[in-house]
Amino acid sequence: MHNQDLDTQLRQITESERFYLNNPGAISPKYKNINKKNVNGQQVYRFEHPRVSQTEIEISKDSRFTSVPLHTHTNVNMNYIYSGSCTYVVDGKEITLNQNDVCIFDTDVIRSKKTIGENDIVINISLSNSFFSNYFLSRLTQQSILTGFILTAISATRQHDNYLIFNTQNSQKIRELFIFTMEEYGSNNVYSRELIDSYLSIIFIELLRIFHANKNKQTIQLSTDKTGEIIGIISYIEKNYLTCNLTTLAEKFNYHPKYLSHLIKEKTGKSFKEIQLLQRMKVAATYLNNSAYPIHEIAEKVGFYNKNSFYEKFREHFGMTPKQYRDSNHHG
Repeated sequence: MHNQDLDTQLRQITESERFYLNNPGAISPKYKNINKKNVNGQQVYRFEHPRVSQTEIEISKDSRFTSVPLHTHTNVNMNYIYSGSCTYVVDGKEITLNQNDVCIFDTDVIRSKKTIGENDIVINISLSNSFFSNYFLSRLTQQSILTGFILTAISATRQHDNYLIFNTQNSQKIRELFIFTMEEYGSNNVYSRELIDSYLSIIFIELLRIFHANKNKQTIQLSTDKTGEIIGIISYIEKNYLTCNLTTLAEKFNYHPKYLSHLIKEKTGKSFKEIQLLQRMKVAATYLNNSAYPIHEIAEKVGFYNKNSFYEKFREHFGMTPKQYRDSNHHG
């Protein structure tokens, strides 16, 4: 399938869309068979995707010319705005996504969706929770403390009510990757599943790159205020791991040091010192992989002036000495 064929297919009026066009404001008869739950006195539809537990991935186009009442999904949902725009209402707050934006909703996010028009093409990618956790978290959490926190926030928290919004600034690469994914999903060719897995993984990496490059442009939002704030705190620690301490960090973010210490531990599962040490180890590993600096110089660069202490912490973290780590990554 070529891009033009995909575009034509996505813009074709489906049977469901014809129903909505012929019956403005009507609710699909399918809603009669969808389970509901009572949340704070409101009836909320619970969208289930039984096939996703077997296939792990399901890709579909949202029906146009209709709205969607309050609902949740039983699995993680990624929405890509292929064309036009789409407005969700979450906790009474309107969130409008435009072409090429991406939103990822965790399982318990209660939201509704306003009516979308003919040019509003919204792609819905349902991922099984095990796929999202195992496939993405195992590959991406090692890259950055901040990356790990963001991904874990959406799939490993007790309350699954977070959502992430990526304004991709019209990234052509993101668009092409979603198009490749949709084309492959519709082809059912040999190794299609492997390619789709790879495309989705690359999409996530590109989204995280966009986030890291535009942290100050609000390219990512989490539903919980304190969770959103902790992102800035962790980001600051990552950038200033050599010089910051709990007191200066607390002053920077207007917290009492004891409260900030508790907040960091509560939201990340790690103490300030553990996050700081983790960043030192990650930077040391980067130097070992990508430079010829002697190990004692690397130790000093990441804030260790006692070589034995550096070796001890490095071995605790990586299970090998710095030399063994360097050798293992340069064996070829």
